[in-house]
Amino acid sequence: MSSPFGAFKSQVIDYLEKLGIKEHEQRLEVPPNVNLGHLALPLFEFKEKKFELTPPTGLIADVALKNGYLNFKADIPALGLLLNQQVNEKGEEYASLKITGKKIIIEHTSANPLHPMHIGHARNAFLGDSMARLMKARGHNVSTHFYVDDMGLQVMIASIGYKAAPFMPKGIKPDHWVGFVYAVSNIMYELAEVSAKLKEAVDDYKSLMEKQDELAGYAETLREKLPSEFDEITSKLSKLSAEDWEKEISRMLRGMETGDPEVKKLVRGLVETALSGFKETLGDTGIGFDQWDWESDLANGEEITALIAALRSSPFAITHKGVLAIDCKAVMEAKSVKPDSPIREVPPLVLLRSDGTTLYQTRDILYSIRKLSQADEVYNVVGAEQSTAQLQVKLALYAINHPKAPFIHHVPYEMVRLPGRKMAGRYGSYVTLDEVISSAISLAEKEVKERNPDLDDETLRKSSEAIGIGAVKYALLSVSSQKVVEFQLERALNFEENSAPFIQYAAVRAKSLLNMAEKRGIPESEKPDFRKLTDVDEQRLILLCSMLPDTAAYAADTLHVEALATRLMDIANAFNSYYARVPILNAELETAQARLALARSVSMSIRSGLRLLGIDVPEKM
Repeated sequence: MSSPFGAFKSQVIDYLEKLGIKEHEQRLEVPPNVNLGHLALPLFEFKEKKFELTPPTGLIADVALKNGYLNFKADIPALGLLLNQQVNEKGEEYASLKITGKKIIIEHTSANPLHPMHIGHARNAFLGDSMARLMKARGHNVSTHFYVDDMGLQVMIASIGYKAAPFMPKGIKPDHWVGFVYAVSNIMYELAEVSAKLKEAVDDYKSLMEKQDELAGYAETLREKLPSEFDEITSKLSKLSAEDWEKEISRMLRGMETGDPEVKKLVRGLVETALSGFKETLGDTGIGFDQWDWESDLANGEEITALIAALRSSPFAITHKGVLAIDCKAVMEAKSVKPDSPIREVPPLVLLRSDGTTLYQTRDILYSIRKLSQADEVYNVVGAEQSTAQLQVKLALYAINHPKAPFIHHVPYEMVRLPGRKMAGRYGSYVTLDEVISSAISLAEKEVKERNPDLDDETLRKSSEAIGIGAVKYALLSVSSQKVVEFQLERALNFEENSAPFIQYAAVRAKSLLNMAEKRGIPESEKPDFRKLTDVDEQRLILLCSMLPDTAAYAADTLHVEALATRLMDIANAFNSYYARVPILNAELETAQARLALARSVSMSIRSGLRLLGIDVPEKM
């Protein structure tokens, strides 16, 4: 089933084919001014052709030749009737336009299990989750994966501290506890390094002392949070010299590589503690995963051995700084690979350390092969700063002639800035996503209470959660992933403009009209007369809602999630303007019925669209 606007477009395509213009020749556009039409075909390519226009039929109300364009106007009442029919039939699935789907894996979030998730992780999680929702709405079989980094240097540092730490105190969230242990451990590790360097320092003595003071400041801040736990961890870690740290880190990295059960148990204990906190945070925002993939499971065995052998025998294998690498620039040129994001130069991809152990990039290649074995296409939602690394992995697949190399895609996103805040996870300085969500819900609750002082506690709680979480999600999803987001909570929760609460309010308003109509005894019409809707905002709302499924399809197909956010804002703006100007319940009966049918279409359009962004509509605002 096509959307209402899609049905109109199909009739335009058929009309043009009867004029002798084949579908593949048609470059239909939406005119900037609706007074010109709702679809237009530029005729510059058809200057030699003379057209005999036939009278329009169906959803086409008018066809006109003007300024080198063939303009088509939709029959708005007929479009409104089709919109009403589809909304009634599909309900909250209205925005879905299904096609023959593929098997798709979306890997997203994959936050390092070293500290609580922050607002930057939220952008990744919300983007990946909305991509999954949009692609499912297109008919794809989507599986979401979280890649667990349990092999890195920082994980080893945190694990050493975790071994020295007491049991987790009551009342602290698991990932917050891991964040505390990691920050304390990392500071002790860096202090040991600075102390060793100071013994031989000459020219850099002053800068090392400044670094030592800075670390001591971070340490004091951490001690204020959990004094006894801080003292217990540091009393044990202070006995380790810089050399001790390096030896223990190397031992543990080797242990993870070889599958040492003692080392693996310790690291897994730390990481699983952090992940339990992640799952709680993500669950509160309506996000879950189909599969959790552990990096350490890729570190040894026949698969990684076979991969290294294949890479070594590739014609693009080189020796770079004494170790095995892939000449990525040569692969890119030979295979004509276009990067997913602009990259000036791609350095060689180093595959092994000098001691023969694998690097995370090598394991990433194997992980990509595993994902591709389970799907037709794979999308990795990873920060833009990792664009080169993501391209290197893809080029490595080309280097070994993997048949699915073209079907793994990097979805980059830019950072999120919090004005006035500088974050450093390794020192325990960050604003957690839990804090942001909690603050958003509190602000939403205050606003809802002021508007609805008699609201019961349960409805207040549910409404505040939907508004607060929705506000944070929309603020991050409404901006192109290619742009940096300046996140301001007060702006995200502005009920008056450009926010999720503003859109949610339009849906709630529209539904409240239907409830009031029922109380007044205004009967529903099975076939509303949309010819009664002649106001400019009424016609604009019919058009915007009719286009919504096409916008959702575009967002899914191009990964421009912000396009759907913008369309929903357009609908909310048009409805709020309309609601303020036009009498709905007090109009004569047939007009009131048509306007109420339009209100239902607006409410359901917004709900169905927000659902694809992972945003709920509250009962009350």
